[in-house]
Amino acid sequence: MSSFFATAVQFTGEPLGTADNTERLEHHIRRSASDGASLIVLPELCDTGYTLVPELFRASHPLPGPTGELLSSLTGELDVTIVTAIAVDTGRGELRNTGLIVTPDGIVATGSKRALWGGEGEVFTPGNPNEQVIADTPVGRVGVAICYEAGFPEVVRRLALDGARIIAVPAAFGAPRLHAWLLLTRSRALENGCYLVAANNFGEVDGRRFCGHSTIVDPHGERSAVLAEGQGHVTARLDLDVVDQARRAIPYLHDLCRVDTPAH
Repeated sequence: MSSFFATAVQFTGEPLGTADNTERLEHHIRRSASDGASLIVLPELCDTGYTLVPELFRASHPLPGPTGELLSSLTGELDVTIVTAIAVDTGRGELRNTGLIVTPDGIVATGSKRALWGGEGEVFTPGNPNEQVIADTPVGRVGVAICYEAGFPEVVRRLALDGARIIAVPAAFGAPRLHAWLLLTRSRALENGCYLVAANNFGEVDGRRFCGHSTIVDPHGERSAVLAEGQGHVTARLDLDVVDQARRAIPYLHDLCRVDTPAH
């Protein structure tokens, strides 16, 4: 599939309101699919809401868990690929902020968020440095950078070098750092010649303000769509031939070997 529609859902879950959140998520997913989306990216911790209270552990499950089962069911029914990040109980006394890629074949890739922001480290165990979420899907090879991770060029560059042509960013990015979000979403797409589909929270929950601006950026670094405020979704057509064009026009990945060598 070289050309298809992708959607970034902007949604803010109620803290620990898993039942209501999953009901609303299903609505957004079905609405996105009815609009023609083949790839749907959901915000970070969309089922439990972005909260760092100790009770989050009790609201979480081992994979696949209720959320994984719901997403697997929806991808099969609607013939879509879904990406998000949820809190996962490892069964070893750890809670992981875990990225998921779900296709009609089920959960095809998982991995823990490595770079934890602020108080996340008090709740979550970080992934190991070599952990990443990437998989071949019906819409192409997709890599995942969870929120703060997308601010590290190295994270997205490694995904691109491992073949990712689309970077999905499930996020709960804070309003005080909107300037960083606006810059990094374009920069990661441009410097790797890939599409970036970023789904964020919006508004204020539990004293945290999220900046919204869910967006789809093309491989030339241009925004194809953005939802600055409110809840809903944005959709744009992705054409994977444009990835090849962008990488020829500015061959960062090809010429990386010229600068990526140890100093003597």
